[in-house]
Amino acid sequence: MTKNKCKRRTAILFFYNFLLLAIILAPAILNLNTAYAGYKDDIKFTQLEEKLAALPDGNGIKVTQIEAGEDAWMPDPSSEQFTGKEIIDKSGITLGEYSGHATSVGGIFYGNTSSMTPGINSIDSFSAIHWLQSGFLKTGYSTQKPLITSSRVANHSWIGSFAGDTYNSDALRRLDWVIDRDEYIQVAALSNGSENQPLFSSSFNAIIVGRTDNGHGHGLPYVDTVYTSNRVTPNIVVPMSTTSSATPVAASGAALLVHLGHNNPDLSTDPDLFFSINRNEETIYNAERSEVIKAALMAGADRCTFNSCQANIVDYRSSEANMTPNGLDSRYGAGQINIYQSYHIIAAGEQNSYENGLGDINLYGFDYAPCFGDDNNDCNNTGSYYFSTDSEHIRFVVNLSWNLMINGGETSSFDGTATLYDLDLILYDITAPDAPVMITSSESRTENSENIWILLEQNRDYLLKVVPGEGVFRWDYALAWRMSESLGGDFKSDKDVDGADLADYINSDSNVSLKQFASDFGKAAF
Repeated sequence: MTKNKCKRRTAILFFYNFLLLAIILAPAILNLNTAYAGYKDDIKFTQLEEKLAALPDGNGIKVTQIEAGEDAWMPDPSSEQFTGKEIIDKSGITLGEYSGHATSVGGIFYGNTSSMTPGINSIDSFSAIHWLQSGFLKTGYSTQKPLITSSRVANHSWIGSFAGDTYNSDALRRLDWVIDRDEYIQVAALSNGSENQPLFSSSFNAIIVGRTDNGHGHGLPYVDTVYTSNRVTPNIVVPMSTTSSATPVAASGAALLVHLGHNNPDLSTDPDLFFSINRNEETIYNAERSEVIKAALMAGADRCTFNSCQANIVDYRSSEANMTPNGLDSRYGAGQINIYQSYHIIAAGEQNSYENGLGDINLYGFDYAPCFGDDNNDCNNTGSYYFSTDSEHIRFVVNLSWNLMINGGETSSFDGTATLYDLDLILYDITAPDAPVMITSSESRTENSENIWILLEQNRDYLLKVVPGEGVFRWDYALAWRMSESLGGDFKSDKDVDGADLADYINSDSNVSLKQFASDFGKAAF
């Protein structure tokens, strides 16, 4: 990919409706066959494609694309990227008024050659204003819940806010409720500028996406006592030059994993509950739940990258200022999406905790615990996961994710009361069973994920524990992990190369490129 293909142009449009200020962040309208070819290599989709004879492609997974715009908000159905697809107008377009921004985003999300999920063939297309209000979410309609949909993944390549935080709070609670209640995965962009808007970067349960070059907004605005300003965002980053184009990459990755989990029921093995039914009366297996998909994307992400076009992550959590309380980097979240690793986390199958009858966990895997935190009601109040390192697989990456609890109400009215439960993640060395040693922990009080990313000692025994933090509750969680070789795209810190500083090494007189550097020091297990 040439350098000029990495450049961006940004168009900004402001409009008001129902007290709403929405901002569109539009990438340049490019040839989708060539403009984004490099990202598939960078996020290891090409590697996954080469390894698998039958790759999940989103076939049978209905999705939704929401775009800001009053008239021009729908992708152009005549694009060759959408041949054979049904793009359903849900908001009443002005005939012939199609959006170049929506066309680019849709191409990356579900395009025939420009996406990771060309099998997606049914797409609901909404304008943001309509979707937020009467079209789906019912913001401001206190007597009505959000509508029911057959869609499983939604993409929001726009940011915005209502003029009053009362509406922002209502919209966020409704969004987080449908994610948890219906397993309706929402993937949302951060701004390309310095300041983020509440919708929907402030969501707890959505997957929030930034850029690998750190060119996204930082910090969240205060909305209310639940959606505060001191939380960590993004969850993951993508090597694209705008957040508008980064977000559909993550949405496509989520759809790929949903396809994998839904079409392989035997990947879900919890002894008490291996599936649920959403309001659309669809069966949702554990391997395709919102928390599981989010955890797999975050646990699979690369903390050090070797990209062909965009900037690279070379100093993940290298300074105290970038270390978040829940084990992430304040600039990059869990790191750059690596769909190869996330795929293998789901494909390894559900591996239940010791309390639910499992022995040691494998190198890759996930668990969904449907009932946790209150042992007085037949729930486990500890989740124990045993494993051992060998001489090679000593890099341990784990993500614990759970949803913010939103009370939808027992009647047709929407309640919206929110509760953030607190879970902690603790890692012990138990090589000497009578003298366990706590190695590290993630114990944030403001987030709904905990993360550990650590280089362990060879040939030792370990215990990972999920425990309640503060308060008494009955809730569910998802855990995703991987164990890989110590080097090659996933460094402990910028001090992880024979005690040398990684950034200095890369920029030294030896003039070793990032890709040469990766070759010199080994490759990841997958």
